[in-house]
Amino acid sequence: MKTLFSALLLSMTFAGSAYAAGPAPSGELDYPPATVSTSSLTRAQVVEELRVARANGQVTFGELDQPAAQTHGTALTREQVRAETAQARANGDIAFGELDYQGNRS
Repeated sequence: MKTLFSALLLSMTFAGSAYAAGPAPSGELDYPPATVSTSSLTRAQVVEELRVARANGQVTFGELDQPAAQTHGTALTREQVRAETAQARANGDIAFGELDYQGNRS
């Protein structure tokens, strides 16, 4: 009986202090507070800004917030790239296999 009375007294104490604290906002219904937003741009202006930003690679995407990869045309021909690759292989500059570090070979 003492345990029941102690539990009841304790719960009433908490309930009384919560009631005395006054009305509190209920949960997330009022967070964040409502704000009135106005825009000075038209929809067409916003769409144009978005188009320009996409063209410049300024629009991010995905979870990592990474900008879009920029693709640049190369001035090298396929044969020049193959020649550079062959030269890099001959110099030992290309890492392969599980060991990525080849060290300084000079």
